[in-house]
Amino acid sequence: MSKEEDQIFFKNFSLSLGFIAVMMVVFFVVAQYAASDDEADAKMRSTKVAKLTKPVGQVTPLGEEIEVIIEEVVDNVVIASGDVGKTVYEGLCVNCHGIPAMAAMIPQTGDAVAWSARIEKGNDILYDHAINGFVGDMGMMPGRGGNLDLSDDEIKAAVDYMVSQVRLAPADTVIEPESTPITDAGKTVYEGLCVNCHGVSALASMIPQTGDALAWSPRIEKGNDTLYDHAINGFVGDMGMMPGKGGNLNLSDDEIKAAVDYMVKQAL
Repeated sequence: MSKEEDQIFFKNFSLSLGFIAVMMVVFFVVAQYAASDDEADAKMRSTKVAKLTKPVGQVTPLGEEIEVIIEEVVDNVVIASGDVGKTVYEGLCVNCHGIPAMAAMIPQTGDAVAWSARIEKGNDILYDHAINGFVGDMGMMPGRGGNLDLSDDEIKAAVDYMVSQVRLAPADTVIEPESTPITDAGKTVYEGLCVNCHGVSALASMIPQTGDALAWSPRIEKGNDTLYDHAINGFVGDMGMMPGKGGNLNLSDDEIKAAVDYMVKQAL
């Protein structure tokens, strides 16, 4: 091989090496770019998979689950007035202790004369009767007002609230039973008086609620005469009591019978 041919060979060889080096650089850059895209795609796919495979719920041990439920219930209970006793009274007790027509057998809130003898017995007696229930000569007090979900402290607070209303009222304050104007017989009497007990679901454990066929059926089987007698003259049974004429002695026998007929009709 001549000297000239050697020079040509080395020149071509150098160009080849240079071309190979350039191509290696190009391949490296392309590989880095592709790798970064693959990583981004992988992250995107991972995020999508995580969303699609996210569990619907989470298993919580029984003890922790109960604690969570209790916390949620506590968080949801908000006493707007900040007065537990007033809140319990307005949500339940008022349905009996805030109905002037029932003043003949249920002490109405603010009635100093009706409450004085009861207050003299002391708070412990009042608390016991309100929490555990009580049947007296004139009427009965269902345990916890018929709402067994209320705590002892809540009931005591309600009692304290009602007692405070008596002490705030003038000493000679007396709540007289209201007369019920009658224009449409049974329905009018029911809506003006009977609904205050027979239309309060919290009292369903001891007072048959209007429309409750199961509660009314054994009573209806006794016949209208028995129903009329209990409604007019009053009745004390195993589960509760019915005050004579619903506490409004101004109502006539016929008006009471009409109210009974109306409630029986709703249960049929």
